[in-house]
Amino acid sequence: MQLKLKDKIIVAVLVVLAVVVFVGGRMHDTKTGFDTEKWVNYEGNSRQLMLQDLVDRTRFVGMDRAEVKEKLGEAEEEQDAFLIYYAGIPQGMFGTKPDTDPEYLVIEFTDEDDKDLVTASGVMTADVLPKDSMYRIKGDATDSTLLVPTEEE
Repeated sequence: MQLKLKDKIIVAVLVVLAVVVFVGGRMHDTKTGFDTEKWVNYEGNSRQLMLQDLVDRTRFVGMDRAEVKEKLGEAEEEQDAFLIYYAGIPQGMFGTKPDTDPEYLVIEFTDEDDKDLVTASGVMTADVLPKDSMYRIKGDATDSTLLVPTEEE
């Protein structure tokens, strides 16, 4: 039985519509709005789902250390010049991207007029973290050790 041109067009439109709905649903499932409680009490890779919303909606520059900690909780690493928060493994459309290094949210500070203020923030992988960070990749490119926070820490 041969389909008429009209039927072929309808089938093609329905297939395209199904693909759009599926892809749109997957994109929606991989992102959620930022929530302080969920960020502080993260499990597995849940911070990664909130990361883009946090970065898009929060202007860290000008905040002081206490304001950052109020929003994000205690950092995995804290030094005078920065706070580092483990953000997880980047997400793709179908889950965690394979062979991808973890990301970290880095908040940098400067001591200006006795105020500890944020001067920069960004998402980084371990190979570009501040050189004093304990999460920075150690060793050369062929023998790297990547430190990742565990549940016990």
